[in-house]
Amino acid sequence: MPSTDSYDPEVLIRDLDENATENHVVDFLNSHFRELEDLENLNSTLVELKENEQSQNEKRIQTQAKTSKVLQQALDSFNVTVNELENLQATRMELEDALADHCSIVVSEKPIEDSENETLMKKLVKLQQQVDSLERSKQYLKVLVVADELSTKAKQLIEKSPQKSLVPYTQLAHLARNIKSNSKEAGHAVSHLDTYLQQCVDTLWEDMKNRLTKKFKQTLDAFNWPTPIKVPYPPNTTDKFSAFRKAFTELLLLQRPADVEEVSKPLESKNSKEDNVLLPPLLPMQIMVEPLIVRFRYHFDSKRPTNRIDKPEWYFSHVITTIREHSPFLTGAVQAIVDDAGFEKYHAKNEFIRCLLVAVTRKLNNSVPTLLNSPQIFSHTVFETLQFDQTLRELHMYTPPGQDEWGGCVEVFTGKKEWFKAWLKVEKTFAEARYNEIMHSEDVWEMVDEEFPDDEYKPTKSAAKLINLLELVTSRYKLLPLFHNRIRFLIAIQAELLVAYSKRIDSAVDSFGNLSYSIVRAVPNVAATDITGVEGLKRLCRWLSSAGFVSRTIKEWGEDSFFLELWHEVTVRAARNTGNTGNTGNIGAAAHNTGASPLPSPTSSISSTEQGQVTSSVNVDGAITVDEGTVFDDPAELFDNICERIQSLIVKNVSREFFNGLKAYVKKNNWSRSDIYNNDFTRQQIPKLNNQSEDTTSRSTIELSPELYTPLSDLAHSLTFLSNNLPDRIFKHIYKDVSKELEDYLWDRILMKKHFSEMGGCQFEVDMEKGLFTIGKRWIRKPENYFRRLKDACILLTLPANHSKIESKSDDKSQQRTLSQVISMLSDDELEPIAIPKMLENFGVYHLTPKEAIDVIERRVDS
Repeated sequence: MPSTDSYDPEVLIRDLDENATENHVVDFLNSHFRELEDLENLNSTLVELKENEQSQNEKRIQTQAKTSKVLQQALDSFNVTVNELENLQATRMELEDALADHCSIVVSEKPIEDSENETLMKKLVKLQQQVDSLERSKQYLKVLVVADELSTKAKQLIEKSPQKSLVPYTQLAHLARNIKSNSKEAGHAVSHLDTYLQQCVDTLWEDMKNRLTKKFKQTLDAFNWPTPIKVPYPPNTTDKFSAFRKAFTELLLLQRPADVEEVSKPLESKNSKEDNVLLPPLLPMQIMVEPLIVRFRYHFDSKRPTNRIDKPEWYFSHVITTIREHSPFLTGAVQAIVDDAGFEKYHAKNEFIRCLLVAVTRKLNNSVPTLLNSPQIFSHTVFETLQFDQTLRELHMYTPPGQDEWGGCVEVFTGKKEWFKAWLKVEKTFAEARYNEIMHSEDVWEMVDEEFPDDEYKPTKSAAKLINLLELVTSRYKLLPLFHNRIRFLIAIQAELLVAYSKRIDSAVDSFGNLSYSIVRAVPNVAATDITGVEGLKRLCRWLSSAGFVSRTIKEWGEDSFFLELWHEVTVRAARNTGNTGNTGNIGAAAHNTGASPLPSPTSSISSTEQGQVTSSVNVDGAITVDEGTVFDDPAELFDNICERIQSLIVKNVSREFFNGLKAYVKKNNWSRSDIYNNDFTRQQIPKLNNQSEDTTSRSTIELSPELYTPLSDLAHSLTFLSNNLPDRIFKHIYKDVSKELEDYLWDRILMKKHFSEMGGCQFEVDMEKGLFTIGKRWIRKPENYFRRLKDACILLTLPANHSKIESKSDDKSQQRTLSQVISMLSDDELEPIAIPKMLENFGVYHLTPKEAIDVIERRVDS
């Protein structure tokens, strides 16, 4: 039989839906009455169902009773809660009214006329403020008590144990720092407390220093300081040195940084991460230098005879002597003490010098107002200061402790713009006065009485004096440590002097050129001999020597390390300023025309003029590269251009003199005759040149044309003068240009104007070979090579019209060459043009073009 659990009403009543009920009934019947035999159990099943129904009804009745009871209880609880909420709302309203009344009593917006009528809140605030003030006063008093105890403790320990006395001193310093910091963070400052504490720290430090200083001075007195302590030390000074070492070391304990936060740290560890930072002076060294400064001021700041404004070298020498006398003691015993105390960054000797320089710089500062009224003494003082600085750098290797470089005592003058400008003006005025004196002297263009190599310019007195003046100016500013100061001297003085001198020479050359080629005879008080012949050459050579000597000298200066460093600094600064590549412009010509200095700007900010001829670039890595050059490239170019002009004038002058003397020779018209010689002509002798040899050619019987004696003699004199007064390379260059002028003149005026017979050609050849070509043999190995066209033309002019034996110019063999052969060759239309030069070479003609050869042949009367 199935279990009764399946007849549970909660299971049976799943759906009131009619279809669901029917389905349930069907399922029930199918599950209990599957076969006909199951109908036998029908009665028992009905009984069971009825019992189940009765049980469910009982449960339903019980459940209904319980539900009614629970609902009644919930309703009662709800009613109670509603009553409580109503009571709470009434209570809240009462409290709000009471609170409003109470606030009106405690806080009043109406003005309070007396303290009795103050509100409660006002009274409470005032009481709280009084409590806070009392608390601060209490803390204030505690701080004062602690500060006094620390100060007293430090003073008690300083005599017995300076090392231990630093503990309360350090605590007091930290206390002062913390009080100041906390008062700022709290938004208000404790009145006068932080100031008072700092005064306590300073007073304590001064008291400790004074006590240790007294002990240290006693050890110095034992050595009879400041008398120099000589090495080796006497044997009885061991105890003295021990006391000195102890006192020196104790004073170093007080060597503290300005920041109280680091007051307890050793000085060397504090500065270990800082480079090139000026270290504070050592206390014991300052004490050691005090009597030396007193002595210095006694001699050089009082009314003693040693205090002379015009003798700065006296106190500089005094300081150098003092340093030298005390150096053994400083570098030996004192340096060992400093190192042992943990101050390895200090060099005792350098520290000693630094303390001494305080007196020197004070003396210089006090002297400046007087020096400004005495330009010469001012200049002398600055120069001596630079020498003094250099001595300290090179002889004593001085640099301030903690720094790599030292600006020098000269910073007294260069550090203030007004004083530096005043010094620069003094030097410039002196240089300009000296320059004017040089240029107004009577021997301004006279040559110096000194020997110079043959390949160098021999300067005039003005050029030599100018160079000396420029060297003097260089010595004035070369020792300046800062770039912008050095460059201002270079531009304001040296560059302007160079430009002025170049303009002076240029103006003289212009005047010479105008007088020579335009109005020679129209200008009064000017003799023709002053601008012609050797006298004219003398002037030109002196100007050329002056310009050439200055150019060569400043080019050599440009390669000097000092000026190379100056140029490097100029280009690097310009590259950084412009940030672009390429040449910023050549300003040499512009400076020459406008009077501007052909050099970079002196300002450290790199103004527009500082970018003159700076060839620089920035590579892909951002590194600046500087092209080759020197600071004197532009001024040297000015003088080189003048040299070129003068050389051109010399060539024209020599050529013109020769042309003037050649007029009779040019007027000859008997070149075409076969009897052109006139033995009755009064022959003038050509000056015999030192290395002139006798002509051994087949035409040795033909004499030189008489008309050539005078022009060749003048030419020889001119060339001899030039060779004696100019460098060899310049003379050879001029000789080459003169030869070109003479060759062109003879070609145009004689060869292309006259007609020649064979004998006339021989005469012309003799005139060239015995005359013109021979003039230069003293200086030129083969002067005929400078007249190659004339040499080739002589070959064509001397060719026989018919077959005759002539000497070949190309080899040692005798060949039959005639004029008719040359004419036939040149007129052969079937001959290739490129073959004609080769054919001409067979006749010994190497330097004439076919057209020039034809032009020469056409001048033959028998062609």
